[in-house]
Amino acid sequence: MNNENWASKNYDHADTYIEEHEEETQSRAVIDCGKGVHAVLPKGLPALKIRFHGLFMIAPLPILMVCVIFLPLSGFLGEWEVNMTTLGITLLCLLMFAGLMRVILVMLNRRDMFPRKYFVTLGPEGLAMHFSRIHFPAANPKAFIAWKDVESVQRGFTFFLPALLLGRPAVSVLQIVSRHGPVVIIPLLLPPSTLEKEFTQAETLIQRYLQD
Repeated sequence: MNNENWASKNYDHADTYIEEHEEETQSRAVIDCGKGVHAVLPKGLPALKIRFHGLFMIAPLPILMVCVIFLPLSGFLGEWEVNMTTLGITLLCLLMFAGLMRVILVMLNRRDMFPRKYFVTLGPEGLAMHFSRIHFPAANPKAFIAWKDVESVQRGFTFFLPALLLGRPAVSVLQIVSRHGPVVIIPLLLPPSTLEKEFTQAETLIQRYLQD
């Protein structure tokens, strides 16, 4: 079986398992999907597949967010004076912006509209990324590495485009580097204690695969 076949096979197996066991994805990033396959979900990040009705429902929200920011900005750049009225309007716009952001985050967690389709798989043959170009514009979002070709496992930070929705241009990542160039990236955005736990579990799992 060539690399693309095993990467695709592991993804299909993990995808089916995750969809049937959604409750397991709520508490941890590393999911045991059975048959020697694990999935590492991008917990804390909006890295979700958008179905048509989900896109239809969420599309007006970014437009409204731009409008509520543009109103006070254009006012102060124009003829607005700094007084209680203009400051009140600005505060109201900021509150509306925060509320719309909260609505977007709640909607992104609706699995019927935004299912989990992007993650990293670890299987008997190797590990592979299953993301889109919009997630990693400067990296290969479909990179895969056979276990025999793994050179190093490193922690670091990288640009993750959807994280801009959360005001985070860079996120914590676990990078698995190949001897032949490809890099598999596992992104997470979690509180420090939880992040350490998930990264340690992923690293332990990787070392286990390397020793098999």
